[in-house]
Amino acid sequence: MQFTYYWPLWAVVLGIIIAIAITVYGYLRVGHSFRRLIRNALIALRFIAISILLCCLLAPVITERKDVTPIPNLSILIDTSQSMQLMDTDQGQSNTSRMDQVNRLLFDKSSNFLSNIKTQYDQHLYRFDSGLHQDVSITEPLEPTGTLTNIATAIQEVAQLWRGQPNVGIVLITDGAHNASLLSVEDIETLKVPIYTIGVGSSEPPKDIHIQNINVSPIAYTGHENNIKVNITQSGYSSESIRVSLRETATNRLIDATMLSFQEEDRDEPLDINPQRKIVGSQHEIELKFTPETEGNFQYDVIIPTLEGELSNANNEKTFSLKVLKSKLNVFVLEGRPRWEYAFLKRTLEKDPNIETDFALLSKRVKSDSVLATTDGYFPQNMDPKPLRFPDTRQDLYKYDVLILGDISSEHLTSTQQEAIIDFVETRGKAIIFLPSHNAFGANGYRNTKLSRILPIQIPPTGCREQIGEFSLDLTQTGKFHPMLQLGDTLEKNINIWENLPVLSHSYHDFKLRAGATTLIRKQSGQPILIFQRVGLGKSLLLTTEGIWNWDIGVSTFKDTAYKTVYNRFWAQILRWMTQQSDENRIYLTTVSPTYPQGETAKINIRAHTHSFLPLNEVEIELTVTTPSGAVYPLKTPTISTEGDRSNSAQYTAHLKLDEKGTYNIQAVGVAGNIPLGQDEIQIIAHPQLIELEAPQLNQTLLQQLAEQTGGTFLTIEDANQLPEQINKVQNSIYVNTERDLWAHPLVLMAVVGLLGTEWFLRKRIGLV
Repeated sequence: MQFTYYWPLWAVVLGIIIAIAITVYGYLRVGHSFRRLIRNALIALRFIAISILLCCLLAPVITERKDVTPIPNLSILIDTSQSMQLMDTDQGQSNTSRMDQVNRLLFDKSSNFLSNIKTQYDQHLYRFDSGLHQDVSITEPLEPTGTLTNIATAIQEVAQLWRGQPNVGIVLITDGAHNASLLSVEDIETLKVPIYTIGVGSSEPPKDIHIQNINVSPIAYTGHENNIKVNITQSGYSSESIRVSLRETATNRLIDATMLSFQEEDRDEPLDINPQRKIVGSQHEIELKFTPETEGNFQYDVIIPTLEGELSNANNEKTFSLKVLKSKLNVFVLEGRPRWEYAFLKRTLEKDPNIETDFALLSKRVKSDSVLATTDGYFPQNMDPKPLRFPDTRQDLYKYDVLILGDISSEHLTSTQQEAIIDFVETRGKAIIFLPSHNAFGANGYRNTKLSRILPIQIPPTGCREQIGEFSLDLTQTGKFHPMLQLGDTLEKNINIWENLPVLSHSYHDFKLRAGATTLIRKQSGQPILIFQRVGLGKSLLLTTEGIWNWDIGVSTFKDTAYKTVYNRFWAQILRWMTQQSDENRIYLTTVSPTYPQGETAKINIRAHTHSFLPLNEVEIELTVTTPSGAVYPLKTPTISTEGDRSNSAQYTAHLKLDEKGTYNIQAVGVAGNIPLGQDEIQIIAHPQLIELEAPQLNQTLLQQLAEQTGGTFLTIEDANQLPEQINKVQNSIYVNTERDLWAHPLVLMAVVGLLGTEWFLRKRIGLV
């Protein structure tokens, strides 16, 4: 006990003496006679009452030590992704899903899991899938609807919510199928929060068979056989056989089918998805074939049957889209000598399954007694003793789409053949490509032929000058956006590829561009390298440098396409664009991918350009979306976004949330001022998220690692009620000192009143009042 108002000891003693003296004196001076015992009792009662009042004047208090430690927080994270709806038949719970087991643990009346925790901790429930959700009700069962599992983000967000507050840890109830990103246990460890993991499900790989991916070219041609490679992964089966079918989506017409047998010798092996997720099973690749008959945009389904005991059949079907164009391009190449340019071009075109090419090698410097004299200078091709010649008639020439002329002089083509070529381009609307050579660009080359009228350049009387010396290429502003020269998926990538191509060393110059000719590629000094011009109804293209066949050696940047080098993609795009009959449409749509998982947002890119392929920045664009269910609505007006200082152009972007499963059709119509730019159309396929069905078994290794490295514990859901015993309560108790007033206590008042009242009663009895 302490006193609020401190008096010196002598003052307190003096006060007591004075109180005793006054009391004794008062009762000794009383004239009434009464017994000594009564007098002493009255003096004692008065003295004690005065002493209590005197003590109250000093304000006595009692100091107490009080425990004010707050109840610690415990966060419970519950996985509600799609893998939690699976049933693990090997655990004897064929009719109970993983989510049902969790709901029973949390909300069943017979379960004491939450009630046992609540007595010791302030619990907070959260659900998570691809993100964290704070809307958990303790009365309604949870539903597994999430399409991805992101354990790392959920833990980090909860740790941030309770940062700086008493927190004994985080309880993680999941099957461990983290698939949204790579999970760094080291990053979780830095949060300094114990993770108590409760594993749900079986650690044994389930029986399942699914289509992993489909490899097919996005463009096919009528009358041309196409090969489709299908990768199928299976686990748990050893001797079954399945039928893999290819069907047209719209009509369900069977296109092709093949049998796939799982052999006893197939071994289930870990197939890496990422370092923390593995598919255990065997992989198989089968090939399907089909030959489209009509042009258009089509969709096809690859289907495999559902086997007995299979985990899910949601991944037994995949859809892909295919654009079917007219039959193969027909190309005729006329070369004057077997040089490197001819050899590499011949090899490239022969490998392209979408191009039918005829090659004629013609020499005009033939000795009269040589074998070539009997074939008019034409070399035999491909061990055929009868050489291929330049078409004899115009009708034979017109069956080709593109004519490529190599090392040709005025001696190689007759006047009739030259007139046929001019008609081939100007009247028939075909394409011609001129390759560079000393003979072609010299004084006795194209300049002295009728073909000079369809050349994009004017050759001086003395011929073009050859220049030897290394130089790099530079795309012109038009070339940056021309479809022929798009080697990268984005503008930045495309420019970067062109800037890093091997240098060239042989070119021709000192010519004049014709009116209407457009330079697409040039030297860094400005000299034209690739020149394009429209000629009548057709197109003319001229290359002024030799040695681009170097691009076919070591320049491999297209791993995911049919064109493995810059060289063969360069020629494939040039030939395909040169054969297009119309390019009046000056607006086009692109997306990063033709297919997206359902629920994701697709980014749609829209570009508009002039006739010379310069970008248009002030364009009104209307986008219309047709959903898989048939609903039609306008998409929000695209916004313009600059792609960097190097582009000097604008790209319009729009975003579409793919809520429905199926095919979305997006159509764009553009207008610049009062000038229509045409329209373009693309299709986007939204397929269900199936990543949750890949490696859906309990990832016990990851959960144990999380628990051990953060100071927590791993438990199975059967042992979950042991959790309160496993939680390490490391929080230190907090005490504070509190003061309680004694003088203001009701007992003090009652004591004083009782003493004085007793004194008054005794005085009354003896007649002193």
